[in-house]
Amino acid sequence: MRQKWIILASLPLMLMAGFSALRAQTKAPAAAAQSTGKTPDLSGNWAGARGQSNNSFSVTDPQGMKIGTPEDDTPYKPWALAKVQAERPEAGRNSTFVNTTDPRVKYCDPVGIPRIFLIPNQFKFMQTPDTVYILFEYSNVWVPVAMNKPHSADPDPTWWGESIGKYENGDTLVVDSIGFNDKTWLDRVGRPHSEDMHLVERFRRVSHESLQLDVTIEDPTAYTKPFTGRRMFTLGTAPFTDKSCSLSEYEHFKESVIDPVIAPTGAK
Repeated sequence: MRQKWIILASLPLMLMAGFSALRAQTKAPAAAAQSTGKTPDLSGNWAGARGQSNNSFSVTDPQGMKIGTPEDDTPYKPWALAKVQAERPEAGRNSTFVNTTDPRVKYCDPVGIPRIFLIPNQFKFMQTPDTVYILFEYSNVWVPVAMNKPHSADPDPTWWGESIGKYENGDTLVVDSIGFNDKTWLDRVGRPHSEDMHLVERFRRVSHESLQLDVTIEDPTAYTKPFTGRRMFTLGTAPFTDKSCSLSEYEHFKESVIDPVIAPTGAK
């Protein structure tokens, strides 16, 4: 009887020990799935560095003044070259505010990536183990980046695509994106892309005050080979504010600012 009582008295301790062992077993795979590399600190509000153009990612033609000319080293396919030459953008060699074809200006369409990084407004990262969220001041949008996961087999085309990510070398966030629709521009000068675009963005904090973004664009439907670009950002102290796109506000700006300037000289 005494032996039976001892066994019953020790049963709760045995159950607790077994439960603890079970928890340890179930936690192990989750821990193994997490990145073992160092997570870089990307905190802060980031805005385009002073002194650089907001027009394109091109290193050789950041202002887009060579767009569609023989000096433009972008590897267009014929249809993509014809399209960029026909656009009426807000910036670059063919810039105009008259009868613009820019979907951002004309319809307030989402600008998509990578173009949103050329908008002179702030963005920031929210880093969690499973997902990195990139929050944009412009249009108050955010892009989720699923960490250490594969892409969907066949993602539906969307404005912002499907993004997955990983950390490299302890100092770089690599964002790999597919699944875009073809309604956005790559930049402010009108370079197009197709639904086959594959975009890789590499964010690296080169100093406490500076963030470097290197982009690689691969789109076999629109371009003959992959091409790259770069953008630098500076750490800011200003809070996020409302930067929503508004057709009514743009129309007011056009009527009060643009039209009076254009009218005396004629439409461009």
